[in-house]
Amino acid sequence: MLLKLENVSKIYDTDGRPSTILADLNCAIDSNQFVCIVGPSGCGKSTTLRLINGLMVPSVGQVVFKDKPLTGINMQCAMVFQNFALLPWLTVMQNVTLGLEARGLNANDATKKAAVYIDKVGLDGFESAYPRELSGGMKQRVGLARALAVEPELLLMDEPFSSLDPLTSINLREELLDIWADANLAVSTVIMVTHIIEEAVELADRVILIAGRPGRIVADIEVTMPRPRHKNSEAFTRHVDAIFSLMAECC
Repeated sequence: MLLKLENVSKIYDTDGRPSTILADLNCAIDSNQFVCIVGPSGCGKSTTLRLINGLMVPSVGQVVFKDKPLTGINMQCAMVFQNFALLPWLTVMQNVTLGLEARGLNANDATKKAAVYIDKVGLDGFESAYPRELSGGMKQRVGLARALAVEPELLLMDEPFSSLDPLTSINLREELLDIWADANLAVSTVIMVTHIIEEAVELADRVILIAGRPGRIVADIEVTMPRPRHKNSEAFTRHVDAIFSLMAECC
């Protein structure tokens, strides 16, 4: 078992009043799985990712990674954000090496390793470009290269394609599956938040539905269709309709 959430709740203090965002999350995720978390806006999907990464601490319960309770930042995780989260005054290369240098790698080794992952995401030749010179899809490729460069076992993605045009999103989803399936890369498991049910069914082995306020896990659906998955197929439509119906019932 790679990851477990055990009775996890998150409570914020809002103007002196407790506000529960997530309540009693329980799930287990094995290595080599691609998991999508779906749910309506405000149900705590992004908070769940931050708890898994150790950027937030559960108010109740615990996150367990490789049989050990998480007590700080999970250094075997990396995050790809919706808004790219690039530093505009740094080049592509400098943005990708940032995490490596923060982990103690010297500048020369960091540059060599970053170059491998910049090439892996299709940005070879853009190492000296600044974020303002890149399209949205290219910016997200930089964010993906930065996450992959630290060679995480678990890749977390927070609605990474939601701000991109449809064609770019399609291409990046296909490339993401190739990266996840590449045995030469460290990433064995992906957990991705999305609000698009079709995207979840296209990518995931499992779709976890969080709904309600506070957010709770209301369904954990296995997607057994072989890849590549065709959106016009009867099985694809059946999975999408089932998840949409469950979400509608819970909202």
